[in-house]
Amino acid sequence: MSADPYHTAQSAKARYWRQTKLLTVMLLVCWATLSFGTLFFARELAAIDFFGWNLSFYMLAQGLTLSFVLILAAYSVGMRWIAHRYRKD
Repeated sequence: MSADPYHTAQSAKARYWRQTKLLTVMLLVCWATLSFGTLFFARELAAIDFFGWNLSFYMLAQGLTLSFVLILAAYSVGMRWIAHRYRKD
């Protein structure tokens, strides 16, 4: 008895979208945590020196931009992996 191709395709589609949503939510949580955490704890981070600059200044001037680029790279790699995994299905 063979599997119904319609239901197999639907379940693969559902797994694809579930993994896509999970990746997106995880990266959005990282983005929100970095943005809010740096601003909320700016006074505490100002007490820490990072290459001669206050860590809060460095994070707001350079670090967050770099971390946002890394989040975009992680999204790109993650989506490529998910698409490659479900391309066969």
